[in-house]
Amino acid sequence: MDRRLAKAMVVSLLSGVLIVGFGDMAIADDGVSRAILRIGSLVGAVLGILGAAVAGYLAGRDYDSHTGWERAAYGAGMFYNREPFRKERPTYEAEAPTRRIDWEESFIGRMTTIIEYMKPPDGSTPKWTPDMGVDGLPEPFKSFFRKHPERYDAMMENMGHVMQQIVNWDQFKARFALADAWSASMASSFEEPLGKTHRDRVFPPDPAGPAEEWDFRGIRREEPLPFRSPKLASELLKKVTHTFGATLVGITRLNPDWCFQGLLRGVGMGRYTVPAHWEYAIVFATPHEWDSFYANPTYGTSYDAYSTLRIIGGRLETFVHELGYPARAHVPPSSYDLVVPPIAIDAGLGEQGRKGLLLTPELGSNARLGCVTTNLPMEVDKPIDIGVKDFCRKCKICAERCPSGAISFKDEPGVEFGYRRWRIKDDLCFRTWASVAQSHPRGCRVCLAVCPYTRKNNWIHATSRYIDPRDPTGIVSSSLLWMQKAFFQYPKARDFLPPPLGKNATYHAPPDWLRTEKWFDIETTE
Repeated sequence: MDRRLAKAMVVSLLSGVLIVGFGDMAIADDGVSRAILRIGSLVGAVLGILGAAVAGYLAGRDYDSHTGWERAAYGAGMFYNREPFRKERPTYEAEAPTRRIDWEESFIGRMTTIIEYMKPPDGSTPKWTPDMGVDGLPEPFKSFFRKHPERYDAMMENMGHVMQQIVNWDQFKARFALADAWSASMASSFEEPLGKTHRDRVFPPDPAGPAEEWDFRGIRREEPLPFRSPKLASELLKKVTHTFGATLVGITRLNPDWCFQGLLRGVGMGRYTVPAHWEYAIVFATPHEWDSFYANPTYGTSYDAYSTLRIIGGRLETFVHELGYPARAHVPPSSYDLVVPPIAIDAGLGEQGRKGLLLTPELGSNARLGCVTTNLPMEVDKPIDIGVKDFCRKCKICAERCPSGAISFKDEPGVEFGYRRWRIKDDLCFRTWASVAQSHPRGCRVCLAVCPYTRKNNWIHATSRYIDPRDPTGIVSSSLLWMQKAFFQYPKARDFLPPPLGKNATYHAPPDWLRTEKWFDIETTE
């Protein structure tokens, strides 16, 4: 047994002994029983909490307790028993009328499209430059920014931050050389070092043509292989997806509301009807590498998970084609036609948290998502309710530590597109992306890293996962949050930004393999 873990267990045992000892004294002498019982309970509670805190700290430092990177196949990382928490409906609330999200309403959608207007992938003349203003933008972006002029102002301001970020990189490039190299290597299969997509070798390939043609292109069978039952089809597809590298896998019928309106890959801009063969979604998740993830924003990257998801999605798309069914992979950073987090919620992988993203029992917020749409008949999974909404009402840590102030402190979520849900202020969020000390576009992810749900798979966090959803009083979650805030240090929100605004702080210390100063004879800056 690890010495640190053994010490933590000894502390916890001593706490128990003290409680019992004080209790026995109280029974022996009725005259002082109540006073001693109160003292014993207090001391025992304090020592118990201290023991649990120490145990959690030491267990959290254990490199063998990572979830989602273990050497095991067939879904061993998806260990949480969801069956007691299955519900007929997901925990988000639908309020009529609901609608699909227009492409230009998505921050990533409008940014990626406008960047392509400015720098066409084929090297042709730009369709738009900032000096052309709002009126020079093609539709529907012109109408969108006329309706929301503050969004246009935010976009232009953020573009200025991006340009300044490029200038500032010279100051930080020595310190973060390894982090930058690692991020670029993870993206190398689909992006060049400065973020330009490798159109000639991206995998899976971007669609070219209508979905009714492209999604069927790899089918060689005259008839699809007939499964014995939808249940067996679901079981097989899950197992295979795990072997492709997925930590979590779920299956659901696709809600058309989660399909972007206004752009379809392979066809281009324009309104479209959701293809009839997009009946089911196989949704999968994989984590970021844990130690670099905990050192966000400057040492982390999204591309480690993105590259894994693209491999999973491409392989799964091919596998479904080989069985004789149509399929289309939807994978990040921008090769998708769907809003994947609510699909994952529908498939029972987790619930939506305060920051608007998915929280899962195994990975917390460290869960990047992709999916494959198909008409292969499968048994679907029911959504779950493990009490995330109630926990997020109490917690607010992600909002407190967000460098940009993009996360709401409100107890109740608002209504977006007909659904009651928390939603991040994406323009403010991107401002931090465009401000932290980095070169290759790696983002922020501080809200993901500081989330109490985002913890390694060790005994103390496994105990919390088991007890908290079964506690109707809410005392367990309140106690855990008190311990989290009382015994664990967080940098201040602004400290995550580079000087002069901040200190280039990270949530946890970076792993040694990303610390340039350890490996190279080179002078670095703070």
